[in-house]
Amino acid sequence: MKFLNIVLFVLFSVSFVNCTPKSSSDDGSSAALLLLTDAVAATEGTTINATSTTTWVHVNLKANAAIVGGADRWDLRFKRYNIATNSGTSGSGSGGACDTGSTNYFAEYSGSECTKVVDVQLSSSGGGPISGSTESINPVIAAPLDLTPMPAGYGTWYSYSNTILTAKPNVYIITGEDGAKYVLQMLDYYSSAGTSGNPRFRWRKL
Repeated sequence: MKFLNIVLFVLFSVSFVNCTPKSSSDDGSSAALLLLTDAVAATEGTTINATSTTTWVHVNLKANAAIVGGADRWDLRFKRYNIATNSGTSGSGSGGACDTGSTNYFAEYSGSECTKVVDVQLSSSGGGPISGSTESINPVIAAPLDLTPMPAGYGTWYSYSNTILTAKPNVYIITGEDGAKYVLQMLDYYSSAGTSGNPRFRWRKL
């Protein structure tokens, strides 16, 4: 009887091993990882340490918002509350940004909801949290608050009151340096510890 139990156990083990699915190069694991990455970006968002007042932090959206060097391929760059795209006076890419006029991040977008605007040099005299400076930024998403009157089509991703910067719910279409389009919504400016200069945003590729 003991011998029979051993034989049955061995046969069951062999059968279980043979029925276990084998992984392959086309088993969908890469797609699953991409979906997981998109899901995280859509809920928690991506946080950038942009606390420096002098150094830009460059981000490559094609590489899951990886931090890259300024001489590398990049789509967005951050310095405190300033945001630039790889376009116009900020870079030689085909980037830009536009405001969809919507606040629904999960809506369906085609990328043709608004017209791309490239980066320009803008000066600030110190409105809100901004100390007087001239920056190359995207005027649709990061125009200085003290531009009065605000030119048509210009805007900023935050409001400022009682020394607190609060992200607006605007949904933007970001054009990457290679022409690829992304949906972007800013979420916060502070780290979990309350440190400013840590912009957080969610994004997805169209």
